[in-house]
Amino acid sequence: MIVLTVGLLGSHCEGAISCKNENGDNVDWFILYKKPDGFNYFYIDSTDQNLKENNKDKPVNHQAGVLAHTLGPYFESSPDFGFIAYNDQTPSCNALTEYGHSKGVVMMDKENVVWLLHSTPKFPERDKSNNFYPDSGKRNAQIFMCVTLPSDKSAQIGQHLKDINAHIFKEHNPEKFKDSSTAPQPLPYDNDLWSAGGQKFKHFVKQISKESKDGDLYVTIADTLESNLYIQTWRSDPKDLNKRPLSKTNKGYKLDTIIKVGTAAGTWEHGSDHSKWCVSDSKDWMCVGDSNREPSQFERPGGALCINSKDVADAFKGITKDIAKDSKRTGSPQNPSIPVKKKGG
Repeated sequence: MIVLTVGLLGSHCEGAISCKNENGDNVDWFILYKKPDGFNYFYIDSTDQNLKENNKDKPVNHQAGVLAHTLGPYFESSPDFGFIAYNDQTPSCNALTEYGHSKGVVMMDKENVVWLLHSTPKFPERDKSNNFYPDSGKRNAQIFMCVTLPSDKSAQIGQHLKDINAHIFKEHNPEKFKDSSTAPQPLPYDNDLWSAGGQKFKHFVKQISKESKDGDLYVTIADTLESNLYIQTWRSDPKDLNKRPLSKTNKGYKLDTIIKVGTAAGTWEHGSDHSKWCVSDSKDWMCVGDSNREPSQFERPGGALCINSKDVADAFKGITKDIAKDSKRTGSPQNPSIPVKKKGG
């Protein structure tokens, strides 16, 4: 695994690379949440911190949409630019369990680094703007978080990717990414990360352990942020008491499983949601992770990127409509005293 540092790169012909919105304009960061059984989504970014539905003429796989605009340099593969794409479920292989369950694209030019984390297997499937999104990604809900960072943050991202054992399946100009690896950091760890626009983020790398109190990414996040969490991950059966992970952390913070999401793009239950995210119930943090709350993943490396934004945290608490029945809180996160109707009753 290589660790990213600043290469001697020329200027991109259209200026420094950046996350983009659906009009192709630069944004400091965005979060995109695709609905299941379709390609529409809802979205929030640095210029408008209100969750909103996408333009129906530009679904997530559109060649002039948010992802295609952001991945423009990836499709161009110009000589003054470098990228790596990592995914444990590549276009040619369904599962590589010796790697972290992580997925993303890192792009870099002289000025900026764009880090796009996501939960979609086989993404990007191809390197053309009109066929980059895999058809297999249509079935389940998926999440994407993009952040634009100064180029001097590339080594920090590279160390993160090394420590989560990300599987790189496609790269361009790999010589631009110099290896500056240092001694491995003790796990788990977290570090602050500031975007090019000054937004505070924090990235986490979890411990590897068969014990959920150590190997569960969300235990690490909750104990570090000192907050209860609402958590959405892919799980086989949240109602099976024998298969549930811890409901409390080592420090006594509560971990609630989200089982229903309600958005402008529709309402769905967790069984059709392949995204991995969590939100603090009392602090201004929302995170996109790469690990599920399953025992098999406690023994795999993994991590998360979290944004410190009240608007984002409130928006994601607002779409959480139901949590697992074993939780002592039976209402919605916004109104805990108001019971939420459970499935089947």
